[in-house]
Amino acid sequence: MASSARILCGMLLGLVFGSVVPAAALAAELPALDWEPRSDWVNVQAHGARGDGTADDTAAIQAALDRVVDGSGVYLPRGTYRITAALSLKGPLVGVLVVGHGRDTILAWDGPAGGRVFTDNGVAYSRFVGLLFDGRGKAAIGFHHWSDARFETEVRHQHCGFRDFTDAGVRVARDDRFALAETSFENCLFERCGRGVAFTSFNDYDYTFDGCEFRSCDIGVECVHGNAYVRNCRFEGSRIEDIHLAPEHGCSVRRCVSVGSSRFLQFANSVSPVTLQNCLVAGWTGAGEAVRVTGAPVLVFDCTFRGGPLGMPAIASGRAAQRLLLSCNRSEGPLLGSVARQSAVYHIPPGPIEGQVLSAETRFLQDSVATPGKVVDARRDFGAEGDGVADDTAALQCCIEAAREHGGDALAYLPSGRYLVSRTLTLSGHNYRFGGSGFLTRLVWRGEPGGTLLAVRDPDRVTVEHINIGSHDAGKMDNAVDVLQTGSGVPSSVTYDGVFVYGMYQKKPFTKGMRFEQLGPAAVVRMPHVQGNLHIRDCGRATILAGMSFEGSVTVEGREALRDGLLGFLTRLSTLTAHGLYVRDNQSVVMSDFYVEQADDGFVFEGTPDLPPGRVTIQGAKVHFTVPKDAPQRGTALSVDNYRGTLLLGHNQYYVEPVDVRIRQRGEASVDVVLFGTCFYRTRLDPELGPAARLVLLGNEGVGEVDGDRVGKPEVPAADRLTQDALALVAEALDDLRRLGEADLRLNHPLALRPPADAE
Repeated sequence: MASSARILCGMLLGLVFGSVVPAAALAAELPALDWEPRSDWVNVQAHGARGDGTADDTAAIQAALDRVVDGSGVYLPRGTYRITAALSLKGPLVGVLVVGHGRDTILAWDGPAGGRVFTDNGVAYSRFVGLLFDGRGKAAIGFHHWSDARFETEVRHQHCGFRDFTDAGVRVARDDRFALAETSFENCLFERCGRGVAFTSFNDYDYTFDGCEFRSCDIGVECVHGNAYVRNCRFEGSRIEDIHLAPEHGCSVRRCVSVGSSRFLQFANSVSPVTLQNCLVAGWTGAGEAVRVTGAPVLVFDCTFRGGPLGMPAIASGRAAQRLLLSCNRSEGPLLGSVARQSAVYHIPPGPIEGQVLSAETRFLQDSVATPGKVVDARRDFGAEGDGVADDTAALQCCIEAAREHGGDALAYLPSGRYLVSRTLTLSGHNYRFGGSGFLTRLVWRGEPGGTLLAVRDPDRVTVEHINIGSHDAGKMDNAVDVLQTGSGVPSSVTYDGVFVYGMYQKKPFTKGMRFEQLGPAAVVRMPHVQGNLHIRDCGRATILAGMSFEGSVTVEGREALRDGLLGFLTRLSTLTAHGLYVRDNQSVVMSDFYVEQADDGFVFEGTPDLPPGRVTIQGAKVHFTVPKDAPQRGTALSVDNYRGTLLLGHNQYYVEPVDVRIRQRGEASVDVVLFGTCFYRTRLDPELGPAARLVLLGNEGVGEVDGDRVGKPEVPAADRLTQDALALVAEALDDLRRLGEADLRLNHPLALRPPADAE
């Protein structure tokens, strides 16, 4: 009945907005997740919860939550759980999982008006999966992140739904206590909420929204003082606006669809650049523009606007000096409002690559998600101890072999524990998984010094998931590599999701971590979520895509001649590192949202004139260094040593410290260094380039004061070079971002690539 009502609603909206809202697009629902319960999951029904929609299950579920310790799993079987008072998960905790069956596990509010269904206090490296929060029009908040217990980070919300909350589906409230950062919302649904997700404090940074759908909310995503990356999301009928950004650091909105909302985007902040890439806005209903921007430079490319109020511009600005970088946008009416037309507008020419075609029918929410098949348990079935004392190598390898032999996406499962490994574990074969409960399933090396914990060879549809392999949190160990994947040239595909390796906060970029070597053109690597050092060597023909990649350093090198693959990063964070990125041998990489904070130095680019030229494109939220008083030479943003090719950086924000944004180049190899759409926030550009280098500046802006001088003066940063050559270089960066976007859709959202019925 509910689906029929949505289809009817879609038909009526289609009539109102000239068929820009197709009925079929509204049929998407949360997936029904089909789990085989794990041996270390605590079933709330064992504590008396009934899930029949009638009994009050509050006390029973709370009893299960009160038993949670680090590494716990709490399981809610299918059912409707009647909740009359706020459930609370009290930290500090790490590695927690709370899991249900998607649309078939419902937490329904039946308490007083204005209540909260669930409060989380102080968790990290944890997951909330497959839960549908129903406020029934009475509860104010579905999921309340509030912490006085610890800083919260890398918390994932997956396949969760939030409907009928008067304030917010998810509310993050700091109140001068600990913040929530590096969190994600993946394949989540928000319906009829005041706000879908609201986070309004400093340090609420690096929020990733991917594959979500927002329907009939006042505001879909509200970000104040934080920063966010919204990609592959759909918005319908937002009464105020789909996305509200008043961020402290750079943000992006990519490959999103908005249908029948009052406004798509409201952005206002003078120090935080924003990119809009490949978005479709259809039938916006507000009296004004679809996008309103005021502040730092804004890049808009491959966006389509149609069906809005007659004569209304698609993009307007509240600032006459607004810097706008535009490329390949389409609008039925005027693209720019009058103030925006008077601003500093840079028209970037099209490159050879076109953006993906989205339509009003495009959706990203997946209503069917693969879950592991048969579960083989290393402890239950093979006698592993996981106690940090016994040698579990043989039991773990037998568990892996059993899953491989079974196939059918079977899972070799390791419950929470500390598993000692004395010989390299190996993965090969096809169509199975290897993983654990999360951060507190730890593999610890106890073999000969210099060994490898896990070797992956020519995997075919193999997944490594929710496991800690050799990170410093697992204990001291002397192996050389945590995960090593190699190839022989045959087709291969592997997914690393929720994998933690060595690197976070260690300032040892070349030590241990995850390594990829000699992967060929038929190799595909997906990394939806990884943490730690990544080292990529001789993989220039492979397709390697990192969705969320946190901490440690990335090193790219290899002297192979053919380099027609793609190495791409979407959300990337690097804090307390020596250097966040090393690109050697003229290699190439594209990164769309790179956040750097409290680092010693920035990026290193090295090469030689005899190797093929490379191209690096980086867009970033923030670049910030902590420079020791006894090492004032630290804090160099870009170190370029004989790299041959093009370095394209923007948008970005160079943030406060150090004052001088140092770019240092040496060597005889020809290199173009291009900075575009960048905000220098209380910083100034300080380049030292040799005769082989060319610096190109386009659409950058300085904000604030340095040594009593306004950094916004024309000479700081240097004046634009508005030449056809400069514009063509920026067009190359946009082509890199298009290639990255196509790979993201192809590998992670293939349904969105189906030809739309209304494609022009």
